[in-house]
Amino acid sequence: MKNTIRVFISVLCLSLIAACSKDDPTPTPPPTPLVSDLIKKVWSASNIQWDGNVQYDKTASSNLIAGYAQFKLDLASSSSASLTEYDGNKFTGTYSLSLDNKTLTLSSLKTSDGTEPTGTGGTLAFTISGVPTASSLVIESTTAYVKASNKKIRLSLVNP
Repeated sequence: MKNTIRVFISVLCLSLIAACSKDDPTPTPPPTPLVSDLIKKVWSASNIQWDGNVQYDKTASSNLIAGYAQFKLDLASSSSASLTEYDGNKFTGTYSLSLDNKTLTLSSLKTSDGTEPTGTGGTLAFTISGVPTASSLVIESTTAYVKASNKKIRLSLVNP
């Protein structure tokens, strides 16, 4: 009888131990960052094209429009934006992201003296190409831009 009780207690203990041990669950991948969070940075020019023609390449020794070295798009705030163009003009305004995360719109852009970017009415809209990363953002103007000789522009931007 003692042996039967011992076997029963041993089996019971082993069963409890097995029932209490946890299987390692498959690790959950980290959540994908939101586009709105990924673009919330200060961006500088890496490669700029007007209608497919390279105007500026950060790695080149000379550029057609060297002023893009000072280009800056500051989206670090939740809705405020500032844009420093290749000619040194700095505009401030707001920005918004479309619900589908494919269009970035800069609005109410003005210099400190109230001047808007030429021919824009203070609004510039860009299509976001691909998926932004923590260090790169590619945007294309939705319309031709007067300051780009009335051509569409493609901005490959980097942070920092």
